[in-house]
Amino acid sequence: MTVKSTQLEQFLQGKERLSVPFNLTINGNIYACTEVLRLLPGKRLVVKAQNNHQQLVIKIFAVAKKGKRELARELRGYQLAIHSGVNVPELVFTVDDLAGCCAVAYHYIDNAKPFASEKKALEKHVDSLLSLVATLHNYGIYQADFHLENILISDEGLSLIDLASIEVENSNEPLSKQKSLANLAMLLVQFQPKQQQLIVDHLEQYYQLRNWPFDSAEQDKCNAHIDKAWQKRKTIYLNKLFRHCTMTAYHKTFSQQYGFRRSFYELVGGAFIKDIDDLVSNGQILKAGNSSTVAHVSYAGLELVIKRYNIKNFWHFLSRCYRPSRAAISWRNGNLLQLLGVATPKPLGFIENRFGLFRKTAYLICERSSGQELSTVFKNRAPSENDILGISSIFEIFKKYQLTHGDMKATNLLLTKDGEVELLDLDAMQEHSNYRCFSRQFTKDKHRFIKNWQDTKIKDLFEMLFFDNEKK
Repeated sequence: MTVKSTQLEQFLQGKERLSVPFNLTINGNIYACTEVLRLLPGKRLVVKAQNNHQQLVIKIFAVAKKGKRELARELRGYQLAIHSGVNVPELVFTVDDLAGCCAVAYHYIDNAKPFASEKKALEKHVDSLLSLVATLHNYGIYQADFHLENILISDEGLSLIDLASIEVENSNEPLSKQKSLANLAMLLVQFQPKQQQLIVDHLEQYYQLRNWPFDSAEQDKCNAHIDKAWQKRKTIYLNKLFRHCTMTAYHKTFSQQYGFRRSFYELVGGAFIKDIDDLVSNGQILKAGNSSTVAHVSYAGLELVIKRYNIKNFWHFLSRCYRPSRAAISWRNGNLLQLLGVATPKPLGFIENRFGLFRKTAYLICERSSGQELSTVFKNRAPSENDILGISSIFEIFKKYQLTHGDMKATNLLLTKDGEVELLDLDAMQEHSNYRCFSRQFTKDKHRFIKNWQDTKIKDLFEMLFFDNEKK
């Protein structure tokens, strides 16, 4: 078969971006590819395509990168999912000779959205979600890469995609309880803590669909699986911040290390890194300190805040050069907070200037927040019920995950127009494995936060919130 497609050749050569639209000729039919849905350079390509008003999703695998094995896994997963009774997109065709590739095409489900893209999806579909998982498990199969992009919401209900990741434990037998709970926990920790609780509150439904009794002992088992799944997901996610992958544009040389959200890096390019000092110098200076300089910068249509961590003198250099830079720490911590659902200005990237192993000046780049400092807000009015809920939620999540901020002054908390409380200045934030150490530092965080308020009523309010509740 002859397939003339420059983009297909570029995909096989490992190019990281492909221009659309382009055409693919398959079995004598021309498919107009209008959108790249997923691209793993040189390995896998997923496109949205059209032929005679028929909308398709075509998954293309590079034969040289074990593509035929991947196609076989995809087709096996499709058959297993169909037989289990869960919704999957309709298979249209497969082809194993596509100019060094093989491919499978599915019917494109109109108006389908990934579960992750709908803000209140879980509230609307929690029962359907648990039913989907129970259906898979009762048939003895599971989605080994359970995340919210692999579940679609449409008028047809919930549909499962990425069928190559469907696995079998034992043929013709329901999934064991151990494997079932581990797989359910994998899905549950894709949600933020507040949403996780909604699923936990509905777990009895899953147990009923599996014909299992549900009691406090079972709840404890589930919690243990959730904790284990969270640690695994957190580790994988944070590691992606410091390696080149779909999520992150990362690069490390003798003289520099940087990591950026890929979408941001593709917008601003390498010129942004090269000009970073000029951008800070020419921006609106928000803070000009010895240890750090903070500037508001408009760039490529974006409103950014760049925080430059300065080296004050030779002795300061010696004290900092061996440790991870404060920019890299803040980059990691900002992304961790987003994973946990704690509001913080979106971290876009970091840059470290280096001399081999020695760190020098570093930069943190974030979206600019529209929020006001809490200290300014509470000078003009008393804290509202929503404000109190937002603040207490931060401390509750920190307590659950044993995190401390290290500098809970009021200028490090902003209140946005949407009523969210955002946390800033994350370079002193820590995760604690020792509960005693955590408890000591967490108490310091609470006392430091209360110390912000000169107004006796506000101070009493937060003392009651943080300390009276603990005595109950």
